[in-house]
Order: sequence, then C-alpha cells, then structure tokens
Amino acid sequence: MAKPQTIAELANMVRDTTGPIVPRGAGLHQGIGNPAHADSTAIDMRALNVVSDYIPSDLTITVGAGMVLGELQEQLAVHRQWLPWDAPQHRHATIGGLLASGLSGPLRHGAGAPRDWLLGMHFVTGDGRIIKSGGKVVKNVAGYDMHKLHIGALGTLGIIAEVSFKLAPLPEADESITITGMSIEHAHKIAYVLRKPPFNPSAFLIEATPHHIRLWVRWQGAAAAVTRQVNIARARQPIAKATTTGSWDHLLNTPFNKSHGHAVQLRIGCAPQSLESFYPALQEIAPNATMHIMPTVGIIRLYAPQMPDVAALRAALLPFGGYVVVEIGEDPARWGPTPANIAIMRQLKKAWDPDNKLNPGRYVIE
Repeated sequence: MAKPQTIAELANMVRDTTGPIVPRGAGLHQGIGNPAHADSTAIDMRALNVVSDYIPSDLTITVGAGMVLGELQEQLAVHRQWLPWDAPQHRHATIGGLLASGLSGPLRHGAGAPRDWLLGMHFVTGDGRIIKSGGKVVKNVAGYDMHKLHIGALGTLGIIAEVSFKLAPLPEADESITITGMSIEHAHKIAYVLRKPPFNPSAFLIEATPHHIRLWVRWQGAAAAVTRQVNIARARQPIAKATTTGSWDHLLNTPFNKSHGHAVQLRIGCAPQSLESFYPALQEIAPNATMHIMPTVGIIRLYAPQMPDVAALRAALLPFGGYVVVEIGEDPARWGPTPANIAIMRQLKKAWDPDNKLNPGRYVIE
C-alpha cells in the first residue's frame, strides 16, 4: 500500500497511477458506498498527520487529513480549545476519512455540522493537481467554498490532503441527563420542548432499541449557565437522571462493536419536523433495529442484524422528502433514487477526475 509523506508526493502517486485509486485513513468507513474495484491501488493517508499551522490566539488550525480526530482534540485541549465535532469512532478515525464519509454526531444540534467549522482545504484531483479552496482564517472571502463539496463524497471528487478549521474554547462545564420510560414520539416531543430557551442544550439523542427508549440531553458552556439550565430541565422532567460525559462516547461507539452483531447500517434523513410522523412506519418496518435519532437535526442512524425492507422505508419517507442510504449491508440500491442534480455532480467529477480513477463506482454519481 502506497503511503505518501507529503502532499506533493501524494499528487505524484495519483498522477502516475493508471488504474482505480482508493484513499484510506484508518479504514473504518470503507464499507460505506459500493465496493471498491478489486484491482484498485490503495493509498494510506495516515502519514499526512502533521499540524502545519496553529496559533491558539487565532482559534484556527491547519492539519493533515491523516491525523486522527481524537489526537487533534488532545492537542487542542492543552490550550483549552477544541473542534466541536463528536463523530463516531473519533478516537481512531482520521479527519479526512470522517469528512469524506460525511459523519457527524449529536453536537450538530448546537454547534452545527463539521462543514460549518471548515475554513479551507488542499485536495488532490484525479489527474494529480493540488487544488486549494478556502483559506486558513475566519474572515476569508476568496472564491467559492468548493472544499465543502468533498464532505460526504467518499473521495470520488478528490483526495482530501490538508484541512483548516476554526476552533472554539473548550467548555468550562459539560453535563448531561437521560430520560427513560416513554415512546419515541414522547421523547421527540420532550426534545422539542427542551430545545427552546431557557434550556438551550448542546445536543439531543434518542437511543431506541428493542428493549428501551432513552432520551439523552447535553449542555456545554460556562459552569454557572450549564448548572442553571440542567436544574431547570430536571425541574421540568423530574424523572431525568444525571449521566457522565464519557457516557456519550460509549453510546456513540457501541453500535460499531462487533459483539453487538450489527451487520447493517442505514442513514435516514428528512426535515426534523417530519420525523415524528415517520416513526410509526419506521418501527413497523424495522422492529428489531437499534436507532440513534437526532430529533432536532433530522438524522437517524439505524443498526440491525439483518437488512430491513429498504424499499418500504423509502416509500414511507416519500411524503416527507426524506432519504435512506445503505451505508453498510448488501442492497443493490444503496443510494436510492437518482438525485435531481446528478448532471451537475457528474460535471464536477469529470472536471476533477477526468479519467475516473478516484473510487470509481463507489458513489451515487456513477
């Protein structure tokens, strides 16, 4: 497996390779999308893991895409800073791999998606060009945000080599509560009550398994404010129980533990206000699934031992304009119906990867 040490070396490797190319980080998300070609050349990105520019007083950082997100957070914590991104498997997954896979977590409710913190990027095209998009500073007005097109594109438009983020001060306090003993619909209603002032949480997650329903709520910020908000919420919901911050890591990573037997992983999405109407059909079609529902974001991650009726899920979502993507598992229609903007997507692919070398066939554009 090729392992470039610099971006220039990566570009040369791509330019000199004639067949299909598969960029890899930790290899944790290679199951997302269609399988790679058997004759593909794998490029290991993990040597591109250097922080090339970091001035803590500026609250910005530039880092190689091969760095593990958890390691970056550890370096930032020394300066009481962090990147508000709670992607699953963040202690092992690389930044480039997580961006290319489009993965984020419940903190998306309060902090926004990773794309909202991304300032710029260097990526390598299929013909070996190094392209810079965006910049390294917050007040950057140079050109279009073309780098954001690579988020969730699975490395089919270019290989993410280096990224720049804006940062946030590390929260002084981080507290959570859980509420159990209710239906998914009831948990959704509670989340929509608590999302408004004076509660103002940072994150919500409904953990739904065949055995229990649990609503997780998280607050981050100044200690006095967090304590006040948690106390108000617990007064409104007396059955709420306090939980530790580390419990979120365990919760988000548990479905990826092989001992849980989840051979199938789906990503389901629609407008948050439509989720409540979709729950009955979801529970009927996939009664044995474990689900992580972000009710105020409109994303459901579904884990199951066997593939549910994906066609039925898509039909149930049709009135709400939603989608179902088969991230892991055997299904001939992993991406669902062809999107209306497919022509634009194919033009971008042709412009940046004219010989169709980068992960050919893996994404919806082919």
